[in-house]
Amino acid sequence: MALPGNAPGLKTLLASGMVILLVPFSVTAATDKVQQIGGVIIPQAFSQALQDGMSIPLFIHLEGSTGTQDDQRIGNAFIWLDNGVLRVRQIQLEENDNNATVSEQTRKQLTALANEAFSKDLNISLTDDARLQLSLRQLLLQLVVKKEALGTVLRSRSEDIGQSSVNTLSSTLNYNLGVYNNQMRNGGNNTSSYLSLNNVTALREHHVVLD
Repeated sequence: MALPGNAPGLKTLLASGMVILLVPFSVTAATDKVQQIGGVIIPQAFSQALQDGMSIPLFIHLEGSTGTQDDQRIGNAFIWLDNGVLRVRQIQLEENDNNATVSEQTRKQLTALANEAFSKDLNISLTDDARLQLSLRQLLLQLVVKKEALGTVLRSRSEDIGQSSVNTLSSTLNYNLGVYNNQMRNGGNNTSSYLSLNNVTALREHHVVLD
């Protein structure tokens, strides 16, 4: 059957209907490509990079301190995106005498991490005194610690004063001998003497002083 005379107008409406139907689907498709993690919008290209995995620096940060100027780098962390969940695949600590160190318990917790998932707030609790905090905007991982989680670096004294030139036991004895006379008002006098000894015994950079 032939269409009425206003068929061109009907075709226009049909075409417009097609546009109206297609636009929502296009918007939905674009929305599906946008991912949000921890309040940060992740572009498709960056999401793909996270799925492949990437290495980011690990810094130690003292809880309660403001800013990051005092943070020290202590290693690297390998993170990856697993079905929409960010995980830490591995932590590698750097051994450096100039860096701050952590307690043995915290160190074991760090090195034992394997595919551990971040929470919605992008942190991982390690101990009561330490946690990991991820910043996607800065692409860095902080080990946030209380003072109790910090360790002590034990260094040999030779690292500070230099290597000793003598590796055997040595000893030095110094003495001071003196005599003095005390004249009294009644014409008498008193003579005294004294002996002072000073002995230093050393083995490499270690010294014992007897005075």
